[in-house]
Amino acid sequence: MIAPAAAEDAQCPKGIQLEADIKATPDCLAAHKLHQACAWGSSGDEFMSEAVIDKCEAGFLDQLTRKQKRLYQKRIGACGERYPATEEGGSIQIYLSWMCDEDLAATYFKAAKGGQIAGTPRWRVPNLSQ
Repeated sequence: MIAPAAAEDAQCPKGIQLEADIKATPDCLAAHKLHQACAWGSSGDEFMSEAVIDKCEAGFLDQLTRKQKRLYQKRIGACGERYPATEEGGSIQIYLSWMCDEDLAATYFKAAKGGQIAGTPRWRVPNLSQ
């Protein structure tokens, strides 16, 4: 099974309505943790990742300088390059790319907690496949 390393120990709550429950979480990090625990490992995770990323970006995107926004977008592109959708692994690659984007958004959200992002958060494209 392919899953983010951080999700290995997490448990997905029973009876969860994933997209609705992600939107109902108090913040980005809680939404990210919930999605990691409940991820399907397929292209269907795209909708959950979008909800998590929207929640994360609401906490930092307006605080970024133009230069920081360009770097953030470049890093999102790096996720797509690392995990390109192909005929051989399309659904899984879509999942991996979105989880990479989500990890990036959560990293920026953490850096912005309590105020403006002073510097660019340290981040590397994660190795999500196991």
